[in-house]
Amino acid sequence: MDRLPKISIITPSYNQAPFIRATIESILSQAGNFAIEYIVMDGGSTDGSVDIIREYAERVSAGSWPAQCASVSMEWVSERDKGQSDAINKGLRRATGDILSYLNSDDTYVPGAFEELVQGFAAHPEADIIYGDGDVIDAAGNTQWEWLSRPYDHAVMRSYHFLWNDFTNYIMQQATFWRRSLQDKIGLFDESFHYAMDAEYWIRAGHMGARLIHIPAKLGQFRLIEGTKSLSSPTIFWADYLEIFRRYGRGRSMTLFFAYFYYNLGRQFGYDMAQAREQGQHAFAQWQALPPDELRALESQASKGFARACLMLASDVYSQGENAKASTLFRLGLFRSPLLAMHPFALRYYIQRASGQRITAVTETWARRGITWYRAHRYQYRYLQRETRSP
Repeated sequence: MDRLPKISIITPSYNQAPFIRATIESILSQAGNFAIEYIVMDGGSTDGSVDIIREYAERVSAGSWPAQCASVSMEWVSERDKGQSDAINKGLRRATGDILSYLNSDDTYVPGAFEELVQGFAAHPEADIIYGDGDVIDAAGNTQWEWLSRPYDHAVMRSYHFLWNDFTNYIMQQATFWRRSLQDKIGLFDESFHYAMDAEYWIRAGHMGARLIHIPAKLGQFRLIEGTKSLSSPTIFWADYLEIFRRYGRGRSMTLFFAYFYYNLGRQFGYDMAQAREQGQHAFAQWQALPPDELRALESQASKGFARACLMLASDVYSQGENAKASTLFRLGLFRSPLLAMHPFALRYYIQRASGQRITAVTETWARRGITWYRAHRYQYRYLQRETRSP
């Protein structure tokens, strides 16, 4: 960028009075050779958030805010919206910056984040997105753990790690920024996503050939507190992710994804598979406009996935010593899909029953240790590198 870069930050806000002051100050206090355009899109808060937002906007407008960069502007709106994605997009349509991002009203940037960001884009002119590291903090701002990311891998990002039963979005939203040129190319956030709109955006960018560059610097803080989306339910992100898997899976069968979807629902509902299946049907609401053939294929794959989930849960329950419940789950899986009798999930259950619970417990302890080792060395290696460098 030949001229002074302008960084536009959008904050979607709704009833976050205890935290929004820290959010605002973490943006307006950034120091460096750049301009800041700050836009707050409030959804009609009633907890005093609007008064706090107005206070800072008036200080910036009056020139009484002690800006530590080339210039600072701040505008805000308080009106009802259709959700977080809608609020973010409304702000992005107003933004005029060269570099764009959003920060939720309970998260913060670390001091020096924007200077690191500008240097990162200057050092990587090929980058469409720059993302860094950060900390996960609690309500009081105390660090709970570090979030150390790694270089972008499109195959990993659009998948689900079956080995340890987890999503693989390792990009920290609070530490991610993109060029306006990328937004002009791929558009705004998809408002049909309510929980994984950020992951879908990164994956869409990678899918369309964008360059996502990781810089090993702490840029943001993610506040993880009760009542937020991230902690509202262990399966809250699944509907969005199933659509990501469908959209970016290159025609890959969804059966195994559905298996882990129903597996997680089964655990959430205490192995009540009738309730898990009923709850799982909600995911199909987003697909009603699909061609009938594709919808039928998804329903078939979901049915097969449900049967596999029963087999996996049977093994889990047997390990817990509940033999009768394990047998019921296993029979349900085979009833749904008899051909699974020789599937690896079924073979695992046969081996458990033949070995007995004592040997099973020892075997699974070693298996968990192996998974932990693999996860640390294959995917979370930066944490190991940090520990190695520590005195």
